[in-house]
Formats: sequence, structure tokens, C-alpha cells
Amino acid sequence: MSALNPWFLLAAASVAVPLFLHLFQRRRTRRVSFPALRYLERTEREHARRIKLRQILLLLVRVSILLFVVGAGARLVFFGDSGAHPPTALVLVVDNSMSSGRIVGDRRVLDELRDVAEQTLDMATSEDRIWVIRAGEPWLTAAPGGADEARRLIRETEPTDAAGDLTGALRRAVELLRTAETEVKEIHLLSDLQASAFEREGAAPAEDVPVVAWAPEGGPDPAANHALVELLIGRGLPPLQGQRAEITVRAAEGPPDAPVLDVRVVLDGRVRAAAAVPPGSEATIALPPAGTGWVAGFVETDPDALRADDRRYFAYHPRPAPAVALNGPPGFFVGEAVAVLQEAGRLLRTTPSEAELLISGEGEGLAARGPRTATLVLPPADPTLLPALNRRLAQAGIPWGYEVAQSSGGAELTGPDLPDALSSARIDVWFRLAQSGEPASTSRTVAEVAGEPWAVEGTDAAGRDYLVLASPLDQASTGLPTSTGLVRFVDWVTSEWAGDVGGGSERIAGERLPAPSSATHVRHPSGETVEIDGTRTVARTGSSGHYAFLSGDSVVTMVAVNTPELESRLDRLDARDAGSAIGAEARLVGRVDRWQGAIFRERQGPELWRPLLLLALLLLLAEPALAAAGRTMPTRSRPDPQGSTTDAVI
Repeated sequence: MSALNPWFLLAAASVAVPLFLHLFQRRRTRRVSFPALRYLERTEREHARRIKLRQILLLLVRVSILLFVVGAGARLVFFGDSGAHPPTALVLVVDNSMSSGRIVGDRRVLDELRDVAEQTLDMATSEDRIWVIRAGEPWLTAAPGGADEARRLIRETEPTDAAGDLTGALRRAVELLRTAETEVKEIHLLSDLQASAFEREGAAPAEDVPVVAWAPEGGPDPAANHALVELLIGRGLPPLQGQRAEITVRAAEGPPDAPVLDVRVVLDGRVRAAAAVPPGSEATIALPPAGTGWVAGFVETDPDALRADDRRYFAYHPRPAPAVALNGPPGFFVGEAVAVLQEAGRLLRTTPSEAELLISGEGEGLAARGPRTATLVLPPADPTLLPALNRRLAQAGIPWGYEVAQSSGGAELTGPDLPDALSSARIDVWFRLAQSGEPASTSRTVAEVAGEPWAVEGTDAAGRDYLVLASPLDQASTGLPTSTGLVRFVDWVTSEWAGDVGGGSERIAGERLPAPSSATHVRHPSGETVEIDGTRTVARTGSSGHYAFLSGDSVVTMVAVNTPELESRLDRLDARDAGSAIGAEARLVGRVDRWQGAIFRERQGPELWRPLLLLALLLLLAEPALAAAGRTMPTRSRPDPQGSTTDAVI
């Protein structure tokens, strides 16, 4: 029980008045006992208990009248599972990630979540402060408002193709509630409780805030969903003009008896190729040779209940084979890798002045480069040749040099910008790279070994790109020559690093897309064209499909955005893990008819002032009758047997 006007409870001290009058202001009489009246004493004793009981009842009635009036003035209320609730700061976390688009019966999961949210808003009052957070669109801001505004946002919510970070959304909800002045706070989590949406390490995101989470009974069968989870163009190598491209598509894991997926490649609205992909396996599909423009399409399979992950998009721009020049002694294995790529039509040999890329052994040929020729610098294995190499680098305007001290011991290449072609590459011997002169501001480390730079890129004084390696590409220095990694690395340098990136790699929905420097607008998969803001990034990537960066009416580049693999895993959070994944005060509700009884925990019942005043009025009407019934009537004078009169007080 609580009081909405607690200061009025001080008036309860008024009950001391009837107590004082009853106990200390009783009329005192002098009793005189006459022999003739002794028989009346027995009658008085018989009625004494009845008289005392009547007096106690009268006292209780008078005290109760005062207490009922005080309770009505203090606006007493009872807290319980029904009735109104005190002003509450409420955050509705609505999970509109990709999995919320799964169809159950003839409705989507999100439709059920929106119905549950409507129940919350039906119970909200004008004194509540409500935020709405969409877990599938974390880039959207959340502003406080009333129930009507929250209802509008809920009804406009649609599933996205991005992943739902429920742990991050709950942390964000807690931060919003900290700004609220209202004492009572609560979070309503409306989600399918997909296990992959929660972090399993660290503290629970809503440890000190009550959370009521929707957990419908009878969760989905994770094995019932099939999905295409990865797509790769040209096995990671940019496609070239006039050559057939390859698309490798991988299907999600499935039960042993899962059927084989029939996949189709669609270009320009037409099916161009098809293949069969068993669950957990991949298939490579060949495409016809492409021309000079952008190639955009998708790979799809037959839709199931979760349709968003049954299609993956791709986009690439075939480019001419790059012109490459070799100068100096680059090493036997590098020469062989160049020959293999030349035979495959992935590069053309030319002179340093006409080349797009110069592979320079010991720094030779740097002076003969063309104005747009990029350079790959390879050091010699002999440390005594390093001074001559450093002089050539300084003359060419490349602000890096080699120190004679060698490092060895063996370590794998690392670094946040490490290209896939160098992934897991082991380096056994390397020189130390040191800056010389005035290093360009664009210089950065591409790969590190044992905490030291191994590959550094930048722009020289003439504006030409360079890539300097800390060790030669031979068997004594690295394990690249004895694997396919060297061919992949040389192809990456010639086709991707030194030239225009032809696309082919996919991005995940929900990730920010960096905009090319020349792009002014971006066209979303929906067809909407938006101007690129000052951050030079596109944050609203909740829809899978093709994002085209434009400069005027020309396409600068095109990016394929696809659904995250984790969203295709429909395993739900175990109820026993709710405390550690959500918070200690989390409460799971699995039935619609129990939702309204579970939310707004600090709920109050109706105010009691009406029944209290009614009871006080009834007692006021009964009090005079009770008081009159207990009043003592004086006896009449009776003649004394001796001729005198006697008054008796009973």
C-alpha cells in the first residue's frame, strides 16, 4: 500500500482527541449504598460488561471515522497486478532484424512483436516517458515521447536485412533511462530472442533495470531454415575483361537428411547458370565473359519461411589485364609467378615507362617509371646491397630505407589492413624498415611481423604509389614461394593494389559503407538516391542489394550488400541464460494473455478515497444511535418506607 498524498497522513494524530475524552473525561459520581438498594448492585454487575463493550465500540467508531477521513485525504492505493501504474520511464526494444521477417503461419514474427507492443502502449498513460529502439537499425536516434508517437513508430517498423545486436540495444536503453527523472524505470524487450544476438562474455547489459522480455512458447526449428551464407567472385581475384568469371556460393549447415539446394544465377533479370549445393557445402558456377561495364546480379534458391537469406547479391567491374614490368633481380619465384599470371591472361608484360606496376628488385628501374606507375620494391637477400638500394629509394622520392640489421626467428604476418593474399603467411628473415627524409602523410603499414613493419605503402614525391617489403620473396626468407600464396599475392598487387578495384567482395547489411572520393550520391537498393554527407560513409545499409555510388549520372563503383550469416541461425536463447544475457531482473513472458499482467511491475490499484469516505459517512450516521443506546437514564424518586424519598444512581 502507498499514499499519493502522504503528508495528509499527519492528520491521523487527531485520533488522540476521542481517546483522551473517553479515557480521562468520564463523569465521576459518588456512590452511596443503601441496604434497600443492594439487590440493584447485582443487576449493575450483570450489565457492566455490556456497558463497557458499548463504550469500546463507540470509541472504535469515532477513531475509525477519523482514520477513514485521513486515508481518503492521503489518497491511499494498493499495488498489485491490475490497475494504474505510477509515471514510468519506458524503453521499447523492438527486434526488427532479419530473423523477424520469418513467416509463422500467415504472419511474420515482427507482426506478433508489434501486437505485443500495442498492448504495452494501451496501458501507457500520459505521464509515461517512452523511447523506441529498433535493434535492426542501430543508426536511428531514439527520442522520448508519448504513447501516440511510440505507436506510430511501432507501426512503421519493418524487418531489415541486418543483424540484431540485442546486447548493444539493451545497453543503449539503460543509458537512456539514466537521463530520465522518473523514479520508476522499465525495459520491454520484444524479440524472437535469437541466441546469436546476445553477447556471452562480460556483465549483463541491464543488470539493475527491470526487463520484461517476450519469449513465445514453441520456438522455431533451427534445422528447418536453409540459407545461402557466402558468395565469392573469381575466388577472390578481380575478374578481367573478356574472361569467364566464377562465382563460388556456400550454403548453410543443415541436418543430414536436408535436401540439396537448387541455386540459380540471375543477370539482367535472366537465369544465366544453375547448380546444386548440398547444405554445408559450396559450388562454383561459371559465368560468360563480361565486357567493360559493371556486372550486377544475384544467386538465389527456392524461398522458405525466412526468405531474406535465400538470395545473395554480387557486383564486379571487369578490367583489362594490367601492364606489368619487371626490373632488376626480383627473384626466381616472383618471375615464375608473373609468368603464370601472364599465361592465364591476368597481366601483360611491358616496359617500366608504360607499366601500371613496376616490380623492382633492389630498386632498379625506379628512374624509368612513368608518371602513373606504381612500384613494388623487393630488397636483396644480401645485406651488403642495401646501401645502394637506399640511395635509389631516396632519389626516387620514396621516404623509406632499409637498415642492415636483420631480424629472424619466424612469425606470421599480422595487421588490421592485412590483405587476404598474405593471410597466414610466415616470414623467417626480414630487414628493418626505417623512415628517411620527409615521410608522406599517406604512408601506412599494410603488414607487420613481430611488431615491426613488413609491408609499407604510400605516395612518393611525384604522387606515384609504392609498396615496400622488408624481406625478399625467396625460400630462405618466407614460406610464400612454397605455396599458392605467392601467385595470389602477385595477382593482388598487379590487379587490385596497383589498379582500380574491380569489386567482387561483398559487404554485410548494417555495416557502414565508405564512399569513394569522387562520389556525390548513393543509390540504395530501393531506388532512392541520397546525397553523401560529410562523414563520407553510408550508415543506412539495412537492406541487402546493390548500392551504386554516383558522380552525377555516372556509376563510380557498386557494392553488393548481403545478409549476415549469424541471422540465419535461429537457435533461441535458453531461458536459464536469460539472467546472464539480459539482466538479473529479467522476466520472460511467453503468452499474450499474460503480457499485460507482467509489465509495469510497480503497478497500483484504484484509489480508495471513495470507499473510505463512504465508510466514514456510514459510521457517522451510526455513531449517534450507538451513543444514545449507551446513555444512563436517571431513576425516578421512590418513597422511603419511613416516609422519606431516596435517589439512587446506577
